[in-house]
Amino acid sequence: MKYFTSNIVIGLEIHIELDTKTKLFCSCPTKGSEEPNTRTCETCLGMPGSKPVLNKKSVEFALKLCLALNCEISPELIFSRKSYFYPDMSKNYQISQYEMPLGRNGKLRLRNGKEIGITRVHIEEDPASLIHPVGLKESQYVLVDYNRSGNPLVEIVTEPDLTSPEEAREFMKQLITVLNYLEIFDINEGIIKADANVSIKESDYTRIEIKNITGFKEIERALVYEVNRQKEEIKHHKKIEHETRAWDSEKGITFSLRKKETEEDYGYIIDTDLTVVEITDKLISDVKKNMPELAHDKYA
Repeated sequence: MKYFTSNIVIGLEIHIELDTKTKLFCSCPTKGSEEPNTRTCETCLGMPGSKPVLNKKSVEFALKLCLALNCEISPELIFSRKSYFYPDMSKNYQISQYEMPLGRNGKLRLRNGKEIGITRVHIEEDPASLIHPVGLKESQYVLVDYNRSGNPLVEIVTEPDLTSPEEAREFMKQLITVLNYLEIFDINEGIIKADANVSIKESDYTRIEIKNITGFKEIERALVYEVNRQKEEIKHHKKIEHETRAWDSEKGITFSLRKKETEEDYGYIIDTDLTVVEITDKLISDVKKNMPELAHDKYA
């Protein structure tokens, strides 16, 4: 276990929808008709015989972000299948990156000068939207809208360097500034979500994951609640279990979803439908030429 010096340890996994016109592996539009299940095709629905084709613009956008976050760039782009059985992914696997992310070992500086480590940045497809008519906990059935399925995402995984809910919110603010400068994210309509991993010293840093928090304020609220909940559990001599929880923004609470999975539970395998893409020096150079001066550079 990593040695921590803080009483609270937080890491974020942030999913950002890239502002491309079409989906990651097909030509379906990412925006347009909002009638459920109308912006779909054989590929994003995972029908037998359909073949994915990589969206070049999404790779360029993801490369911009990796460079802005000072990441080491992978020489190859390799996609894997993340296997899981759930209604938001009709083919029962999500195309993502596992073994070799596009970017790794980056950093993002907060306003106070503290640098937050970036473990990895990788590309993946968005699952479908699940609609729970009376909330996640109370609904007896779920509706699925596959319009969003296959939209291009980048996932940013931070090191566990954040030491308070306020610092996590500040990180998100700085990240949004970078995204705005790069013009790869639609600030008005784009989706940005975070999964937060949080642990406290009193539980010997037993990690709890909170899934799918939307909005900067909600990230801070969810983390404040979860830190206080864990401290109360310890105070009453209850053991903190390694688990995945969900955030209910209306009630302002987290609740247990399941015992935490490990990466091995997803049974990653290389996706044989997608060829390896070489990330050449020329491609990186061309992307760099089209990057604007970032906020911290202007300030300097």
